[in-house]
Amino acid sequence: MVTNNELKRFIIGLVKEAGKYVLNSFEGEFEVSFKDRKNNLVTEIDKKSQLIIEKIIISNFPEHKIIGEEDQKDKKIEGISEYVWVIDPIDGTTNFVNGIPNFSISVAILKNCEPIAGAIWIPWPNKKRYLIFSTAKGEGSWANNVRLNLSGSDPNSLDSGGISSYSSLSPIIGNQDRNIIPSKEILRGEKRVIGSVAYEMAMISKGAIKFALLGPAYIWDFGAGLLMIKEANGSVIALDSNYSSTGEFRSFLSGFELNKKTLSNMRNWEGQFLVGSPNIINLADSKKFV
Repeated sequence: MVTNNELKRFIIGLVKEAGKYVLNSFEGEFEVSFKDRKNNLVTEIDKKSQLIIEKIIISNFPEHKIIGEEDQKDKKIEGISEYVWVIDPIDGTTNFVNGIPNFSISVAILKNCEPIAGAIWIPWPNKKRYLIFSTAKGEGSWANNVRLNLSGSDPNSLDSGGISSYSSLSPIIGNQDRNIIPSKEILRGEKRVIGSVAYEMAMISKGAIKFALLGPAYIWDFGAGLLMIKEANGSVIALDSNYSSTGEFRSFLSGFELNKKTLSNMRNWEGQFLVGSPNIINLADSKKFV
């Protein structure tokens, strides 16, 4: 039986291979098209990156199932499995298309809808030109060979230039479609919207971003990053559509049952989270972050 740590090492190889292709294509010429709305871009690079990852998974774990962001809408997955891979071949495609190096590749494996191992690849200004964040359940989180630990973060850093991130502006300015009322509080930290949820979660696990309101986004966006933050001794609080807490994250589907509807429910899953150091994300004293 393959261990969580062995799965992590396998995933590191996956994102390294896909990252090599994506990085070589950055600022090159490629075909860009729209998906379901004008600001939801997809490129031939996204599609090829997913194919690279899928091919390696299938050759090593043919009995597992795969959900990728760039799946064809009419794609049918036969059978069921307790193991499902979730892939975002380029998270932050709009940044990628516009030559902004804030994008990522995220791959995770879920067992009964709970993340057990994952990795996030991002461009980075070092000799290799990339950085790989990796994690496995019960094994901690790592940026290359450096173990990550959020337990000692100082809440006062939010008053002295610490960065907070908001994947969606809904909790700040409100959202009439979702009946979200604009915040009346002063949201602390130097606020950023980076444009890649997986990239942001990597930065949160590193401690570079102090806390974040993430989403709404999909299972392939969150698959690796939520486990990474938890394994770095961070806090991951699930939120409902009005951004109210529903408790600490454990699994993407509550009351999980292994049946034919499971993959469809996972593919259509959407959610949002409050994440960061437990010293900052303390709902008993919310003034630390708002």
